[in-house]
Amino acid sequence: MKRTMYCLGTVQFGMDYGIQGARRLSDEKINRIIEYALNHGIHTFDTASVYGEAENVIGHYLRHRSDSVWDVHLISKLDSAAFDYVPKKRWGEIAKEHARKSMDTLGIDQFDTYLLHNAAYIFDRDAVRALDEVREMGLTKKIGVSVYTPSEAMKALEYDEIKAVQVPYNVFDHRLDKCGFFDRIKDRDIDIYVRSTLLQGLLTMDIECLPPKMEFAKKYLQSFAEICARYSVTHLQAAIGYIKKHEGINYIVFGVDNLEQLKEYIFVDSENISDDMVDELSNEFENVEEKLVNPTLWK
Repeated sequence: MKRTMYCLGTVQFGMDYGIQGARRLSDEKINRIIEYALNHGIHTFDTASVYGEAENVIGHYLRHRSDSVWDVHLISKLDSAAFDYVPKKRWGEIAKEHARKSMDTLGIDQFDTYLLHNAAYIFDRDAVRALDEVREMGLTKKIGVSVYTPSEAMKALEYDEIKAVQVPYNVFDHRLDKCGFFDRIKDRDIDIYVRSTLLQGLLTMDIECLPPKMEFAKKYLQSFAEICARYSVTHLQAAIGYIKKHEGINYIVFGVDNLEQLKEYIFVDSENISDDMVDELSNEFENVEEKLVNPTLWK
């Protein structure tokens, strides 16, 4: 069985985030989290220029770390509005400018992967071509896209240039299984990064603390809690273990609000859930309402 790796997301490094209203972390706490992650085998970090101060604090850490800097693999994203009101003939130039600016902020010479953050551009070949100029210039090893919907994910597979796709996927969200996305990537050299593994913290949230607008999610969380109790595993262990069992996923992108949460993730990574539990979770949540798995509808 293949090994699914962790990729530490850095939204919380730069801004408030999540349904539970987590506050941006202090620079001191961020440094401790990065240090601990590196020392425990997590070397891939997902960031973006629009994540507030995230690139700045990561860059500051890397510049002041004397060892293991080159073990860090960084993924960043082209600003969603980078091509707005810009003639297409300048898109390649703009993409390279943005990549260089992020690289300067981070203090690196090359990204491991550089993504389109605006998934709508996956339907425009000129945009993909412009992003690939970043790779051709040697500023990134691979290019890809961060998507939100099955149609965007499927479209990404039409481009030979795309070598990485970041997708939403979790215990509740089986849309990519149903549309055949994972069947299409078999035997293809494409890295699949899964984010929204906890649905912005919903999967590990106390049911009694759900805000009124999320009342619709209560029945699903109750079913999830009952299955976890039956198999004597934590909600986090179930959520991560479910994804680890998926053969089509290379990286799990996750964020943390503190060092203790990171330690929990690392502990969970050493544990597995049973195939029976995977099957039960798949069957229980095979058909859920769109509102549950699409946070843009929560408002």
